[in-house]
Parts: sequence; structure tokens; C-alpha cells
Amino acid sequence: MDSIRIYRDLDPGEYSIEDVFVGLKGVEIIRKVFSSDGELEEVFFNTKLILDTTSHYMHVKNEDATIVVGLDHLRNSDTTTLYLDIIHELVHVRQQRLGLDLYDESYSYVDRPTEIEAYKVAVGEAKRLGLLYDQIMDYLRVEWISPEEHHRLASHVGLVP
Repeated sequence: MDSIRIYRDLDPGEYSIEDVFVGLKGVEIIRKVFSSDGELEEVFFNTKLILDTTSHYMHVKNEDATIVVGLDHLRNSDTTTLYLDIIHELVHVRQQRLGLDLYDESYSYVDRPTEIEAYKVAVGEAKRLGLLYDQIMDYLRVEWISPEEHHRLASHVGLVP
């Protein structure tokens, strides 16, 4: 994570991934998310990243794999959270490119296979960085899920005390 620089003072608009997350393409976990160097290069060349004032966190558009990042999140969240979030979202980019429905409403958020996979990758990277159990549990806590769902998500990604 030391090799990543995050530009936080950008204006709303469209950017490349590396305009915002400089050095991300060379990170080992990102190289593992994609099946080849060619796919990685293509994703980083073609994936748009939009900074906007209406989004709260990050998400990937199901229709074209554009990554949307809320400016407030970019400017105010800690570096580790932003790093883990962009990894999570790049897993969604790969999933979307495979034709998966990122927002399959036949599942609840915490039981959705695409979310479980993306969180597993992010949690694995959090562990590699040395984050403690409580820190990772905090990372998994989002306001749109209940405490029971939070624990279910943690269980899905193999996070046990």
C-alpha cells in the first residue's frame, strides 16, 4: 500500500483509475484479480472512474463497469479504507466483464455472491496488511445492513474471532 498515492483534491468528473489511485496497477492483489497482464492493462485503460458529489462511497455501474466514487468519501475516508474499497470495486469490474449481475436482487446484500467474493478479496488484503479482527469488522460495517447481517457477512468471508 506504500506504493499507492491517492489524489483526494480532484474536481467532480471522469478520470482513469490511475488518475486517482496512482500505482494501483502494480499491486500484487490487483494482479491476482485479473487473469492476465493483458486483461489488467485493458481494464485500467478502458474503465472510467467518475468522481461525483451524490455518491456516498464507491460502486460499479452494472451496465458498463464504470467505477463511481463519492467525493466526500475520497476526501475524508482513511487511506486504508479507500485502498480496500477500490480493490473491492475492481473485483466487481471483473465480475461485470464476465457478465454477472452485480446487483442481483434475489439475494440480500450480504448473501449476494458478487459481494461475498469482492469482500473476501478485500478482507484477504486487509489481513495481509496486518489489520486486526476488530479493524476488519469495522471495515465490513456499513449502515444499510443490520448487526445480524454484519455478522453473517463476516462469516461468509471467513472472518471469525
